[in-house]
Amino acid sequence: MLGSVVAVLFHHAIHFIHHSIWTPLAAGSLEDFAGIGFIVLTVAGLTNGWLLTKYAPEAAGSGIPQLKTAYRQNYGQISFRIVWVKFVAATLSVGGGLSLGREGPSVQLAGGLASVLGQKLKLSHFRIRTLTACGAAAGLAAAFNAPIAAVAFVLEEIIEDLNSRTIGPILLASFVSVVTLFLLQGTEPAFIIPPVESFHGWVYLAVPVVAALASLAGVGFQKSTLSWTRHIRQKSTLPPWSRPVIGAWINWAIACLVFYWIGKTGVLGLGHQDLTASLAGDLALVSLLVLFVAKWMATTSAYAWGNCGGIFTPTLFLGAMIGGACSQSIDLGIGLDQDSQRLLTIVGMSACLGAVVRAPITSILIVFEMTHDFALVPPLMLGALVSQAISRSLCPDNFYNQFLKDSGIRLETNRSLRAQASWRNRPVSSFANFEAPCLRSWEKAEVEKILQKFPDTIFTLLNKEDHPTGILERTQLETFLETGKTPHLQNPVFVYPNQTMQDIEPLLKEAPLGSLVLVSHNQRFLGLFTSSDAAQSQKNEDELANS
Repeated sequence: MLGSVVAVLFHHAIHFIHHSIWTPLAAGSLEDFAGIGFIVLTVAGLTNGWLLTKYAPEAAGSGIPQLKTAYRQNYGQISFRIVWVKFVAATLSVGGGLSLGREGPSVQLAGGLASVLGQKLKLSHFRIRTLTACGAAAGLAAAFNAPIAAVAFVLEEIIEDLNSRTIGPILLASFVSVVTLFLLQGTEPAFIIPPVESFHGWVYLAVPVVAALASLAGVGFQKSTLSWTRHIRQKSTLPPWSRPVIGAWINWAIACLVFYWIGKTGVLGLGHQDLTASLAGDLALVSLLVLFVAKWMATTSAYAWGNCGGIFTPTLFLGAMIGGACSQSIDLGIGLDQDSQRLLTIVGMSACLGAVVRAPITSILIVFEMTHDFALVPPLMLGALVSQAISRSLCPDNFYNQFLKDSGIRLETNRSLRAQASWRNRPVSSFANFEAPCLRSWEKAEVEKILQKFPDTIFTLLNKEDHPTGILERTQLETFLETGKTPHLQNPVFVYPNQTMQDIEPLLKEAPLGSLVLVSHNQRFLGLFTSSDAAQSQKNEDELANS
């Protein structure tokens, strides 16, 4: 529910700022549009640079690669600092007019908030990771009003395992999110797509062509955006805080040219108005082509120069423009009814998104859930096949994974993550040291014998009934032999053989000397389990999974 609430607040904040500023400017003179618009985008760019440089560089960009990294490498743990910076910076970026999307930030915001909650409740790492994935699904479900697509995206992209054991909690989180969304905002989808009531069967011949062109556009967008991002990161001599405003100025210049030429504002922010117009067939061919080129350039510059926002909506926008342009070109040649043109526009959206994020099921479901029109599913499936074939042959990785590679981040494999899940479900008795040394008296002869026999660093003191009464380090026993002074003992923390690694994980973090004492149910000493044992056992599981 928290994920849905923060996503809805984010959505309303963006629209409030955008409509308060750009709607009246678009209805006024070109001079006001350019002059006031320049000030707005300059403030947005400079504020972005200051927030992201001073407080949270991890909040830049989409947020999905960063959340994926936290999920894979840091047990889903995300700082609240990243959450609030992301909210403020992304609201100013997208609401202020930068050509970026809100879906990626919604995923990071909701996933981050869920992670913070898990940390506050002192849950185990495994449960925090699950909460983070659930939050991500809730955020995307609220952003698109598409709960099934949100589940598919988290499984396809974040977890990369459609058979993940966490599918139950993720389904529940997405369901709760969309119900909360209905209560707060209503049932209206992210984009209003008129129904496709009927279309000619021969349009299937045009679907692969449109999907291919949209996929090539998506691949080109990915390559150009990430190439420019790498170049700026490696070559730019500008201080990091000043870079986002360069992207904002480029965005402003492109927006002014488009507004002057065709009177459209789709380059600014989400571009929902022009995207909806393209789906309704209300944009001329020239406008579609101009908006396609302009949106590509504006989004690439805004993202590459380090602003805060996603690429989900811009990718859908590009696909809709190329799909609409193709459908109108076919209409000029042989004639095409309105429903068939709309179908090809929708196929373009889905194929372009699928080529960039490499999540074919998500790209189909998002459109289906926004239209509730099953007749669209077969052509969308055909478009997805073409999209995946082209994108996978031209790009080894999707947008997010390539961004992480360019940043020098190597993520754990799915097999390793599954091994960790398996490791956490196994009993502690599988890994405990049952030959751990124990001390039964303070006689110096026995202490010397124990130290000579065992090279261990942690020892357990037992009473006459073999009940542990304390633990101490090797150095303390050595000092005792030198001084004869009985050392201070740490109180033992008990665990039982049938407790799982997941159960004892929070205990191990708080245990004195990083050690847990394994006992029977009548409190008799059985063995010892240390943090080094945990690390080694998990390493062995990972090596086995990757062998």
